[in-house]
Amino acid sequence: MSTTTDTRAQVLLPTFDRALPPVTARSQRRALSAYALLWLVGALPGLLDLGDSWTAAGLGLALPGGGFLYGGHQVLAVVALTCFVVSVFVWWASGPTVLPPLVWLGTAALSGFAADSPGTPVIALAAGPLLIATAIVTHRLRHRSQVRAGARLNEKLREMDFVITGSPGLDVRVPVVEHTPDDLAHLRYGLDLALQPLDSYIGFTKIDQFREAATRYQLNALSYSLSMSQFTRTPAFTGYLAEAQRNAIEKMLQREVWGYWALENAWGNLDLQRDPVDNSENIMLTGFHGLMVGMYESLNDDRYSRPGALTYRWNDRVSYANDFGTLANSIHRNVERSPYALFPCEPNWIYTVCNTFGMNTMRSHDRLHGTSHFARVEDRLRHSYETEFLRPDGRIIGVRSSHLGLSWNLWAGSSIQLTTAYWMHAALPDIAQRTWWLLRESALRERDGVLVTPTSLAARLDPGSYKVGADTYSQIVTMMAAREIGDEEIAVAAQRAVDEREEIAEANGARRYADASGMANLYANLGRFGRYSGLRDLVVYGAPEAWRQGPVLAEAAYPDVLVAKAVTDGYALDLVLLPGDGPVRTTLRLERLLPSREYAVTGHDSVVASEQGEGLVEIELGARREVRIYLT
Repeated sequence: MSTTTDTRAQVLLPTFDRALPPVTARSQRRALSAYALLWLVGALPGLLDLGDSWTAAGLGLALPGGGFLYGGHQVLAVVALTCFVVSVFVWWASGPTVLPPLVWLGTAALSGFAADSPGTPVIALAAGPLLIATAIVTHRLRHRSQVRAGARLNEKLREMDFVITGSPGLDVRVPVVEHTPDDLAHLRYGLDLALQPLDSYIGFTKIDQFREAATRYQLNALSYSLSMSQFTRTPAFTGYLAEAQRNAIEKMLQREVWGYWALENAWGNLDLQRDPVDNSENIMLTGFHGLMVGMYESLNDDRYSRPGALTYRWNDRVSYANDFGTLANSIHRNVERSPYALFPCEPNWIYTVCNTFGMNTMRSHDRLHGTSHFARVEDRLRHSYETEFLRPDGRIIGVRSSHLGLSWNLWAGSSIQLTTAYWMHAALPDIAQRTWWLLRESALRERDGVLVTPTSLAARLDPGSYKVGADTYSQIVTMMAAREIGDEEIAVAAQRAVDEREEIAEANGARRYADASGMANLYANLGRFGRYSGLRDLVVYGAPEAWRQGPVLAEAAYPDVLVAKAVTDGYALDLVLLPGDGPVRTTLRLERLLPSREYAVTGHDSVVASEQGEGLVEIELGARREVRIYLT
C-alpha cells in the first residue's frame, strides 16, 4: 500500500566522537568509583598488617574469590568467582539486584576463615584493575573498528531513501485480504487458547514468570496476533474474535500473571510496593499490556479506558485499579524521569525492545484520547536510541544496566535487531527501516528461495521455551519484520522455511508448529497475518472511519463459523464464511445497521434492522460462502 502522504527519508548512522555516550559514561564512572573505594577498603587490612584472616577477607572485596586465592585455596577461588558470575547472570535473568553483592560479600567473609596457607596479595589486588583495564582497551579497539564500519555503511546509506508511510487517508482503501484455510487453522490455535475460561491456561507453556517464557508474554503475543488478524482480514467482525482479545487482556489482570512484580520489586528495587503500575519501572507489564488494549480499542470499543477497567487484584482486600490511561501515564512518567529516557524492564536492566512497546502504547493512547504523551518525549527517546543504545556500526544495543552502564554483544544479535525493528516501526519508522537495511546487508541471505539465518547460538534459541535447536524463532521474527517493513520477498522465504521444515500438530482443526513454543507459534501468527506497515497503520493511524461506523458481524458460532473475511465500506457488509466443523445451519447477528432500514442479503431474504440497529440472518453453511448485506 502506497499513499500520497508517504515521505522519503535518508537515515544515516550518527557519528560517535567518544567511546561512550554521556549517560552511559556517567553510570560507568560512578560504578568504577564505587569499585575503587571497595578495592581500597579491601587493600587496607594487608597494608595495616591486621592478620591473615582480615587480609583474606579484604582481598575477597577487591576481587570475588581473591581471599581464597591469597589463602592458598585455588579451587575455592574458582568456585567463588564462578558463583559471582552466576549471580550476575541470575540478576540479569530475574532482577535480584541484591544477589551479586550478597555473593561477593559472603565469599569474602568465608575466605577470612580459610586463610590457613597465606601467599602474596599482589595477584588478588592486581586482577580486578587489570580486568577492567583490559575491558576498556578492548572496548576502545572494538569501538574504533565499529566507527570505521559505520563510515563505510554511511557511504551506502547516502544512496538510500527509506519510505516513511503516512496515513492511508479517507480516499484510500486499507487493504483487507481473505484468510486462507491454512491461515484459519493457525488462527484457531490462538482462538482455542483465548476462548477457554479466564482461570484456565491449558496449552500455555509453564516454566517461569520472570523471563520470556512467562505467561504474560504468551498472552501478549496471543492478543497482538488476534488484533492483527482482525485488522488485516476481518475488521468488520467482532464476535468471538473480539471476545478472545478481551480474554487475553483480562487474564493479564490475574495475580498468577502479574504477581511476579511483588518479588521482582522487592529483590530488585528493595521496594515492598506490589502495585505493578504506579510509579513502577515495570514496562514489561505497562507497555506490553497497554499495547494489547490500544490495539483492541482501535478495532472494537473503549471499555478498558474507563476508570478501574484494568484492576490488578492481589487478594480479596488488596487491588490496584487502573485503566488504559493510567498505563500510558505510568510509561510517560517513567520516561521523563529516566536519565536514559528508556527505562528498565527488569529492575536495573533497560531493554530497547521492551521500550518500543511503551512507545506504541503512548502513540495508541494519544491517537485515541487526544493526549500528547509520545510527542512530549519523542525527541529524548529518539536521541537515546541513536546514542546510548546504538553501536557505531548501526547495531542496536539490546540491553544496558541502568546502575552500571554495562552491556554485552550477546544481546545485540540478529533476532534482537529484527524484533526491535518490527516493534519500532510504528513510532520510529526511519530507525526501524535503517535497522532492517543493515540486517539485509550483513545477516540475512536467501538460498534456493529459503532464508538462511546466522549460525549463532542466539539465532538457534526459542525464547518461549529456552530450547536451542532449529532457527525457527529467528525465521519467525524475520517474517514479522520483513512483512512490516515491506520486504515481502524475504517474508515469503522465511515463512516457507518454517512451513516446509516444521512438523505440524493439529487438534480439532487448529494447527501449530509442533516443536516451537507457544510464544513462537503466536508470533508466527502475527507475522502470517501482518502486511506492509500493518503495525504502524494500526498503532499510529487506527481503523478508517468507515470501519468504525459501518455494519459489523457481531456474533457467529465458534467453531461452526470461521470468518475468513469481513469488511465494510461504511454502508454494506461483505463476508466470506467457511464451516469449521462440517455443514451447519446457523444464525448470524449483525450490529450497527441503520435503525429500521431494510437490508438485502445475498442468497437470503432481506432483513429489517431493529431500532437498535441489530439484525439476525440465518444461513446454510456447507462450504466457502460469500455474503453481502447492503441497503435496498
